[in-house]
Amino acid sequence: MNVKAQEEKGKPDSPPKSRVLIVGSNALQNELLARFLEKETGISCTFSSELDGEATAAGPSSAHLILLDCRSTDISHLWATIGSSAPLGPTGCRIALFNLDVNSGGEKEIMDRGIHGIFYTGESVDMFPRGVNAMLDGEMWYSRKALSNRIMSPGKGSKAALAAANILTSREKEILIRIASGTSNEDIAEDLSISPHTVRTHIYNIYKKINTSNRLQAMLWVAKYL
Repeated sequence: MNVKAQEEKGKPDSPPKSRVLIVGSNALQNELLARFLEKETGISCTFSSELDGEATAAGPSSAHLILLDCRSTDISHLWATIGSSAPLGPTGCRIALFNLDVNSGGEKEIMDRGIHGIFYTGESVDMFPRGVNAMLDGEMWYSRKALSNRIMSPGKGSKAALAAANILTSREKEILIRIASGTSNEDIAEDLSISPHTVRTHIYNIYKKINTSNRLQAMLWVAKYL
């Protein structure tokens, strides 16, 4: 074996590149969206009329994020499709919905089912690259309104989680909503007309109450328990 081959053999395997799979019946829309996302993010994007078992299986060539078109799709059929075809969780691909009616009112169930984000019908296409990058980084992509409804009106969480939510002050809930929506400390301070130091103090208290240590854990806590 030559020196170059030995060096290559000793190198750790490179992490697989991210991929996005767009699924829906509108082929023209999906092709245009795939091209736009590739141009704006540099991430490989493909599209299909239905979920492909090979594309959703975990592995180096798998889709890391699936965008499912909700237009003209029965929600119960969507859940059945996701449940039978797409592995969720940290070792599988993430799933987001697009073309969801802003007045559907189904965000709580969507969060409960482990969906990582939503793009609403009529939303600016410029939001897609930001949302895709955020979700591939492990964040959630939900509107502040959806997160506000979830945090201000907790659902079927564990008793411990609901107790933690109930001891959060109104200001802490406002800040938790912004944390979960990816808002920076500086922007939180500007939004709420408080100092960055005060924001940091509130965040420390929030993390202590809900037993988390960073923004990602706080986002996941909201989705899992509230």
